[in-house]
Amino acid sequence: PESTGSPSQSIPSRPYARHEGGQLPRALGTAVHALFEELARLRATSDWKTSRTSLRQFEPRIAAQIRAAGIAPPQAARIAAEALQLALSATNDPVAQWILAPHPEAASEVAWSGVVNGALAQVRVDRVFRAGLVPQSEDPQSKGKQAWWIFDFKTAHAESVDPASTLPKLRIIFAPQLEAYAALLRNLHGRDAVIRAGLYYPRMLLLDWWEL
Repeated sequence: PESTGSPSQSIPSRPYARHEGGQLPRALGTAVHALFEELARLRATSDWKTSRTSLRQFEPRIAAQIRAAGIAPPQAARIAAEALQLALSATNDPVAQWILAPHPEAASEVAWSGVVNGALAQVRVDRVFRAGLVPQSEDPQSKGKQAWWIFDFKTAHAESVDPASTLPKLRIIFAPQLEAYAALLRNLHGRDAVIRAGLYYPRMLLLDWWEL
C-alpha cells in the first residue's frame, strides 16, 4: 500500500464512497472540507484569531471552484458563504479546535490506497493524527500519541437534534468508510496500531467517536 498527502490528486472510484447527496449538498460538503484543510494548514503556524482572519480570504476561491463544478454564480456564492460560516463557527467549538490543531503526524485530505478484504481500496482521509487515549464517555481532547485518530467531516444536519438518537443512526451509514480507513492505516503502520475513529458534524457542532 502507499500513502500520499497531495490533496490535488484525483481519486478514482472506490468501494467506500462518500455519502454525498445531490449536487448542492455535495458542493457544500466539498467547500467545508477545503476550508477545514486550510484551517489546519493555517493553525500549523498561526493562532485561531489569525487563522480565522486569513480563512475569510478564501471565500472567492471557494465560490469559483463551485462555479467550475457547474453551479450557477448566485448559488455558488451562497454555498461558499454558508461553507465559510460553518467553518468559522466550528473554530469556536473546542472539539473542532482540537481536531484542526497541530498534532504529531497530522495530515489533512490524505490519499491512501491498498487492499481491504481482498479488494483494492482508494480513499481520501479528511484528517488523521496521533493523540492520546481517553475514556469513551469523555471528549477526546487529549495530547500524547498513543493512538491514531481518523476523522471524517460530514455536513449532515438535523433540526432540534438529539445526539443520543441521531448520532448512532448516522454512524451506521458512515462507519464502513472509517473502517476502510482503519484497515488501510493498519496496512501502513501494523496490525497492532491503536485506532480511534471520529465523525465530526460542523452543521451540528457534534462529534461521534469510537474505537476501531
